[in-house]
Parts: sequence; C-alpha cells; structure tokens
Amino acid sequence: MDITKTQLNINHLKMICTIAKSETVKEAAESLFITQPALTNRIREAERRLNTSLFVRRGRKLIISNAGKRLLHSAKKILEELGRAEYDIARLSDGVEQVLRIGLPHYASFKWLPAVTSYFAKELPNIELEITAAAAKRPLNALFNGDVDIAMISSSQQKLSLDENLYESSFLLQDELMACLSKDHKKAERNHLVAEDFIDETYITNSTIPEKDREYELFFQPENVLPRKVLQVGFNEAILELTKVNLGVTIMSKHLVSPYLENGMIRTVPLGEQGLKIYWHLVYLKQGKIAKPAKVLTTILKQYANES
Repeated sequence: MDITKTQLNINHLKMICTIAKSETVKEAAESLFITQPALTNRIREAERRLNTSLFVRRGRKLIISNAGKRLLHSAKKILEELGRAEYDIARLSDGVEQVLRIGLPHYASFKWLPAVTSYFAKELPNIELEITAAAAKRPLNALFNGDVDIAMISSSQQKLSLDENLYESSFLLQDELMACLSKDHKKAERNHLVAEDFIDETYITNSTIPEKDREYELFFQPENVLPRKVLQVGFNEAILELTKVNLGVTIMSKHLVSPYLENGMIRTVPLGEQGLKIYWHLVYLKQGKIAKPAKVLTTILKQYANES
C-alpha cells in the first residue's frame, strides 16, 4: 500500500471521532471549534475524497454509516498513536531519553510501585516510567502492537511458553488465588473452598470477561460451575469494600489482598485442598533499548517479593 496516496488528513480523522461521540452536529462543531457550515463542508470533502457516504443525517444528529465505522476504527488508533508520539517527543526534549510503558492487569498489586519509581528516578533519571492498563486484556498483543514496552502477567505455569524469537520473559514470584470473604460470612472459617461453594453466592469481579489463567479458567470452568450472581465493579478497593460488609465474595491474589487484611474485616480462604498457585512474569519484546531497563525492573521486583 502506497501511503503517499492517502486521501484524508488529521482534521478528517478528528472530525469523525468527534461526531461519533457528539449528540448533535452543533455539539460536534463546537467541540472542533468550527462553525456548523464548516463542519458540513469538511464531511462533504471527506466523502468526496473517499467516494462514499460516511454519515446519514437524521434530524440534528448524524448517524455513522458502515464506511464511517470502518474509518472511525482506524481514526481512533491513529490519533491515539499520534498523541503518544507527541508526548514522547515532548518528554525527550525535556531530557528524558526513553519513556518506558509498563502494562499491568487490573488485578495486579501496586505495593512495589514506590520502590521501583524511586529507584528509576535516582539511578535511571533519563528513563520515565508510565504505568498503563493498555495490556490488561491481551498483554502479548499490546506488546506486539507497541502499546506497552513491558507487560506484567500472571500464569498458571512457572515457565511461560512464548515465541522466543519475539519475546523475552522473566519469572518474578509465586502467588496464590484466594477466596476473599467478610469475617461475618458463614464460610469464612472453612479450611478451603471448592467451586460448588460459590453457586449460591454473589461474586464480585472487576471483569465479567473470562481471562486466561485466572479464576474462571482455573477454578470455575473445570467444575462447570458459575456463581448465582456476578457483580462487576471496576476497582479492586471497591470490590473489597463490598466484600468487607458481606455483600458478596471475590477471588484475588494473596499479594494483592494482603494489605487489606490487617483490620481483620476480610478473611482469605484457599481454593481447593492444594490451593491455587499462580506465577507472575515480566514479558517484553526482544529489543535492545527495552532489555536493560526490563532486567533492572525484574531485579527490583524480585528483591521486593523476597522482602515482602
């Protein structure tokens, strides 16, 4: 594909993204700081260049067409990447040689973050850390696409099976998935829980989409069991607050939940007689500029894990 023959410019991409999230043409025009006639002309220009309709007008609102949806999909990615590039370049001009994006799942513990941030600020001041959830769902895809530089992931295996031509991985620590219940819950004093114990429970989670090597795949699915009700809450602390007052139960890793156990309001119970072990890893693409800071990060995290 010859990119020199592209028909649209950045203004067209901003236009379609803005219209897609606006209620009316007037609102879209105001968001773009142009007049409604100017917006109409910009739409017509894009449609003329592409020789297709991007919108259908219904009253004061523009309804995006199938062709428009396809353009919108790419426009969002292009503008996001442009924004990242502009940010990185601005930081480079301020003396930062490298912005290192670390992708974390939403169920990761952040106890180590102050130690890592302090070390990099003191020993590697030309590297700026950026913590992001861009790799939460598909960490390897996020790495491959350049959304993150390093991804922290959990797995049921201590040794990851990866494409060794593309990825490098470092084992960090062993963890365990634990049931978390209010101290007043009738099952809080059990020696362990099995999947069937959750059938009559309200299960609180930060994602209703089953994730690889987490509780659904490792605990519920093998027994063909699902909790009676699933409540999605997007923040770990909020999940634990609801659990604490006995409005439901959840499953979290031991490292994540341990700071919340000090007041005794939440109890943890092993899953199954043998417990349910998981293993944390750092994964990154085999690139020279990533390898060195990734090894430094691995060393700090391993040291922190041994001390905690």
